[in-house]
Amino acid sequence: MSVHFSEGPGARFKFTKVDYNLLAEADAIDAEYEKRGLVLHDPGVQAFIDATGNRVLGGWPVPEKVTYRFLVLRTPEVNAYSSPNGSVYITTGLLALLENEAQLAAVLAHETAHIYERHAYLENRSNLKKTIASEVIATAAACVPGGYALLAATAAADIGKLLMVESVYGYSRELESQADRDGITAMTVAGYNPHAAAVGFELLDQATNLEYIAHPTFYQDHPKLTERREKALAFADAHTPGGARTGTKEDYIRAVAPAIASSIDTDIEYRRPRTAVATATRLADAFPGDPHYQLLLGDSYRTLGAETAVATPDEFTASGEDRRRNQALKMSALEEQKALLKTPRGRATLKENQRKAEKAFLAAIGSNPQYALAYRELGFLYQDESRFADAAINYRHYLQLVGDTSLDRLRVARRLTEVEKLQTEPQH
Repeated sequence: MSVHFSEGPGARFKFTKVDYNLLAEADAIDAEYEKRGLVLHDPGVQAFIDATGNRVLGGWPVPEKVTYRFLVLRTPEVNAYSSPNGSVYITTGLLALLENEAQLAAVLAHETAHIYERHAYLENRSNLKKTIASEVIATAAACVPGGYALLAATAAADIGKLLMVESVYGYSRELESQADRDGITAMTVAGYNPHAAAVGFELLDQATNLEYIAHPTFYQDHPKLTERREKALAFADAHTPGGARTGTKEDYIRAVAPAIASSIDTDIEYRRPRTAVATATRLADAFPGDPHYQLLLGDSYRTLGAETAVATPDEFTASGEDRRRNQALKMSALEEQKALLKTPRGRATLKENQRKAEKAFLAAIGSNPQYALAYRELGFLYQDESRFADAAINYRHYLQLVGDTSLDRLRVARRLTEVEKLQTEPQH
């Protein structure tokens, strides 16, 4: 197999004072992410990420002042980025989107290519990039409606604006293309099927069809995905070795399931219910006997409310895009639900999603009748539907199972008192 790494300016790199400053900022960002609890620490997920990353690194020399570390960032944003000190971050949102080990290898290989070629240092020396950094950060922070992305942007803006620009918006087209070329070469040398890189770009393209995205990540926009996919496919067609490793979907989801579950939690919390439903469905289908994953599916449908699980055709028209933008940036989740419920379709969709949520919660109880959280969430659902007697039954089940150990015992007890009172009041 005749493949080789390209040799860019990074091969002749020599440290200067400004480079040492950037290196210190990278270390500070690592510490800040840890301090804020943004790094997922799950032994099984970490072992899988490390094994894949280290397999890709087999073809790379280790540059000066680099210690490679592969880290999982707890955010629903579909993204990955690398720091000049060797830290490679992949988000739980991206892990939830990928399908197999080879696709993960493609992402990690791309990021290690940025480190090997010293791309962060080279772009840091650009006065133009420095000038626009704070403006870009301010724009991103203003447009992202809350959540971990805003928290991460705020943390990084304090101690290293430039790195966050690169994590959100990516490098120049030239450097991204070089990282694509060298990354695909590295994963191929490591024995992975390079076709996975092209499939990965297709998945990234599909991800934009679920939720409105104020600012696309560099994986979605630098350079355009179609161009990147075509180049990856051409390389793969010419260089795929016999017996190339891909990995099964089953093995992959088993290895990263806790990261996917974390992504669902943040999707629910930060107003990405369609993504939560799609991801939770995948997890629940893979592990039908796991009550926690059924619970996540039920919570996802309950949060979806009057919104459809997939985008409707009119959402992709010009007026539909404007409406999605206004809903995401100008309306609260409650206001958006109220607007949807003014239409017959919205009311019908709410009932359908409530039935699916109920089915998932009951499946969780069927898998484990002692799983207290399922009774609590079912109680919440029934209270939403004004099924106060059913809500009371499930709240009592929850309180009996948790005893005095639950942190939200008082909250559920207050809800129980409320629904018991509502049962005795005449309904209009």
